[in-house]
Amino acid sequence: MSSNEFTTKQKLVAEFFGSATLVFVLVSSGLLADGMLGASPSIGVLFIGLATAGWLFVVVQMLGPISGAHVNPAVTIALLVTGDVDAKTARQYIPVQFLGGLVGVSLAGLTFVSTIGWEVFAVSAVERPASTWLAEFLGTVLLASVIISLIRQESELIGIAVGFTVGMGIIGTASTAFLNPQVALARIFTSGIAGIQPFDAVMFMLASALGGIAAGLMWRYLWPRPTPLDRPKPEPDNESALDEFAVES
Repeated sequence: MSSNEFTTKQKLVAEFFGSATLVFVLVSSGLLADGMLGASPSIGVLFIGLATAGWLFVVVQMLGPISGAHVNPAVTIALLVTGDVDAKTARQYIPVQFLGGLVGVSLAGLTFVSTIGWEVFAVSAVERPASTWLAEFLGTVLLASVIISLIRQESELIGIAVGFTVGMGIIGTASTAFLNPQVALARIFTSGIAGIQPFDAVMFMLASALGGIAAGLMWRYLWPRPTPLDRPKPEPDNESALDEFAVES
């Protein structure tokens, strides 16, 4: 079943669910490592990277056929620039993604209240220096490029590619690879290593949105629509079809 066979409401519910569960898993893994297990920051980042990579793979495979499984305003913006998504869809997806992220961080906090206490709900004071803003921009360009290229190829590996890209980014970049404006907003409201202070979150959101635009412009040039895969294949006329049938007989 293609995404065109699903209603707008179904697509929006899928985007909300995917966004909420992505933030839930990401924040929960950080709270588990930092708040319950007392792990070092390096181990905590590894926890977050593995959990996020695995769940992103699941989300893309599960929701991709319904909504495309963007769960990321920067991805939606990039696909809007390339023409893979129309403006109406983008306007509907982005608010739902942000709302899903806020619900996800709230649910993550609630699941740890009995073990860590109500301090899991806090405005984060974790600083992210200015150099990490560049890492967010570059990382988002890379993530959006992976997605656009594999969409063009009609690849079945997009889920694992997205999971690997974000997972490796978390454990291998200066910013720990948020690469997602709705995730940056949601992570303001959690304690521990998964958090980010409000000003830096705003800069991360801006950097990743610009990264999505940059990636969209680049791929609009490199591999514009309509792609060779989009062009309708000529159907044989009746005479050639009869000729083929005669040869096969």
